[in-house]
Amino acid sequence: MAKVLQLQFKTSDGSACSLSVDTPKEDLTPEVIYQVMNTVIDSKVFAINGVTLSEIVGARYIERTVTELQA
Repeated sequence: MAKVLQLQFKTSDGSACSLSVDTPKEDLTPEVIYQVMNTVIDSKVFAINGVTLSEIVGARYIERTVTELQA
């Protein structure tokens, strides 16, 4: 089962944006995740067409199971 941590933001122009972290550590607390998200916003390291991340929308884990079919 694949597990992804999806970090959801809004940009300064109001658009939605998300960052995905593959195979995140298992012991992350919401406090740590939101602290990191604030650091990402403050650093302005990500920009989409010159528009930076400005607001936290949320964070969530997404788990997915892939079953390959044999012919």
